Amino acid sequence: AIVIPNDWRRVLLRVEACDWECSIFIDGDFVGMHRGGYDPFTLDITAKLQQLSVSSGNIRHAELLIRTYDPTDSGCEYVVTPPVPCKSCCRQGWQPRGKQSLQPGFIMYSAATGPWQ
Repeated sequence: AIVIPNDWRRVLLRVEACDWECSIFIDGDFVGMHRGGYDPFTLDITAKLQQLSVSSGNIRHAELLIRTYDPTDSGCEYVVTPPVPCKSCCRQGWQPRGKQSLQPGFIMYSAATGPWQ
C-alpha cells in the first residue's frame, strides 16, 4: 500500500529497473507499462490518485501492484544476432536477455524477473 498526502499536486512513480515487461496497477486499475530490463522509467500517476477518496488526516491510500513478465528465451534458441525480421526463431519475439535461459546449462543460467532497482 502507498500513502499519499492530499496536498501533493503531482505524483510521479519512478522505477529504476525492472526486467523485462513491467505493468503498473493502482487499486486494480492499469496505469502504465514499460518494456526493457535496464531502462529507468517514470509514470505520472496523479490523475489516478485524484480519483481516490481522501481519508482522515488528509491523505489517500492506494494499493500499488507491479506485475512483471519476461519471456526470456521462450521458444527461442540463443543467437548473438537475430534474423531480421525475427519470425521463425522466436514465438514470443526476440529480446536482449544476456545469459538467462529457461533451460540453463553450459554458460546459461536460470531466468529471473522483477523490479531490481
